[in-house]
Amino acid sequence: MDISAALTALEQLASSTSTSSSGPLNALLDEHFSLARQRLLSGDEDPRVVITDLQKSVVKAKKDVEKGLKAWYAGLGNVGKAVEKDALDRIVMDSLGRRGLWEAVSAMQDETGLTYDGEKRVFSEELHRIIQAIEAGDVSSALEWCSANAAYLQSPPHPSPLPYHLHRSVFLRIASPTDALSYARVHLMPYLPSQPVLQLITSCLYRPGSSPYMHDTSPLVVMFRAEYCRRHGLAKDEPLEVVVDLGSRGGALNVIEKARRVMGDRLGNVRSWQELPMEVPLPPSRRYHSVFVCPVSKEQATDANPPKMLTCGHVIAQESFTRLLKGGRRSAKCPYCPMETSQQAAQRLYF
Repeated sequence: MDISAALTALEQLASSTSTSSSGPLNALLDEHFSLARQRLLSGDEDPRVVITDLQKSVVKAKKDVEKGLKAWYAGLGNVGKAVEKDALDRIVMDSLGRRGLWEAVSAMQDETGLTYDGEKRVFSEELHRIIQAIEAGDVSSALEWCSANAAYLQSPPHPSPLPYHLHRSVFLRIASPTDALSYARVHLMPYLPSQPVLQLITSCLYRPGSSPYMHDTSPLVVMFRAEYCRRHGLAKDEPLEVVVDLGSRGGALNVIEKARRVMGDRLGNVRSWQELPMEVPLPPSRRYHSVFVCPVSKEQATDANPPKMLTCGHVIAQESFTRLLKGGRRSAKCPYCPMETSQQAAQRLYF
């Protein structure tokens, strides 16, 4: 059942007299009690008959309300399933599109009625075209893209090394030392302050085939895909691939299932959890960048200056914690409470 059909079913329930006009159970009971009271006060009927009729009316009212609730629960359940299926279909379609499997995308559009975003398709097609060229040894299209997006690649938080590595690949493929040096003067020397350009240039002194410098295209593909996705606001990794990797190979699903069995009675349905009640081990490749800003130094955390959680639960950056440990101290006092934390007790956090 798709979302439209599920919502239509709910609208029909709302307009049906059997499920909408029965009213809350308390209102129905008050109505029956009031009617029974009037009959008793009139004195025209046997009280035992009135009480028996009241019992039957209450039981019937309860059954009517339960029947209506069952229909609503079923309708709401169908909406939830339809929403989940729709979201899953979109994730699968996005994964197919990012892999360039456009025939599969078209077939899925026909089957589900969903539409793949046109802008995403343009980005995906361009990304695959450039990556295929890099894998074939041609980085010219990647260099053109870098030139067109030079301002973005040089913007904070740090300049991208992608253009340098692309020019490095071209340099290493030039057979003539003279031509290679000429290329380096024009395209590599601007990167001298931040990259090992001089060491790279000395590779011309090696005999053919004996240079320790390699021009493997695999790192270039990974680097270009990351920068391209960052430029256009796309996820670096496919969401579906990440979920499958963490859930199956990463073992997160086993941890969550164990928590559900052990703490399900206390925490309720796993779908209602706002956060996981335990730590899930993640491989380093799935520990994404920090967006934490240290409340002490007011600086954003980085890989070199990660956030650290103290024993008291407060979090500060590594450099701030190190400054608190100056003078050879074994522990540092939290800047927000009296509790002290040893260097070994401070835990790195990943956001």
